[in-house]
Amino acid sequence: MHLFTNLQAMPDQFAQLLAQVPADHLNWEPANWAGIPSERFSAQGHLCHLLDIEVLGYRVRFRRTLDEDLPQLASLDGYQLALDNDYRQQDPATQQARFRAARIETVSWLRELPPSAWTRRAQYGSYGEVTLDGLVRLLVSHDHQHLAGMQWLLMRLNADLRLNLPLA
Repeated sequence: MHLFTNLQAMPDQFAQLLAQVPADHLNWEPANWAGIPSERFSAQGHLCHLLDIEVLGYRVRFRRTLDEDLPQLASLDGYQLALDNDYRQQDPATQQARFRAARIETVSWLRELPPSAWTRRAQYGSYGEVTLDGLVRLLVSHDHQHLAGMQWLLMRLNADLRLNLPLA
């Protein structure tokens, strides 16, 4: 299934972008966030956010969709999670390993679901009624938003700090 391929690729895709950020700029934030295609996070903030949303957001939503009849699923405040979990003080290598492990676990769990599971329904905020399939597609979309946000951040690093990061 193509969704699984996209989900599995994310930790490596993100790691390639994160590797382009100099270690002393992992928590750098631009003065102007105009045009960012994702939430406004530093490179390290994106990493920590991806882990939190995986474990505290989508996994919970997936399980509730399977276990409950038309559950009301909550959105999470990513900026509050950043404060609560002190993203700036997290170790990036540890967070990368945790995100990779969490994503492997998520994909493995999803692969084991019977076909009937994919049509289970939930109410999810402004999206309205969605299926489990739809929630997985939203996770893929979320991944793409953060890959785009990292590309945007690399652009700002080059423009604002004149780092001339190589194209990778």
